[in-house]
Amino acid sequence: MSNDIETARTTRANTTEKEATTASTAKETGKRGLFGNLNSDLKQALDTWDVLTETMAEKVAPDQEQLQEVKKLLGDLKTKLAQFDE
Repeated sequence: MSNDIETARTTRANTTEKEATTASTAKETGKRGLFGNLNSDLKQALDTWDVLTETMAEKVAPDQEQLQEVKKLLGDLKTKLAQFDE
């Protein structure tokens, strides 16, 4: 009978050890999955940022557009005034 008790203890210890190893492996896999998702989301955000940056780099801000228009008008005015000096 003591042999049966010893076998039961050994079996129970092995089962508990396997469960702990399985739980640890599942936890690590879960962490890897979470970090994988996080890396994927960050990569997607960076790609979106790059696309938006390229798109916005080509656009001129409204105040910059007005400044260019004023410079053009002043240049035209300067040219017309130069004609009167001749």
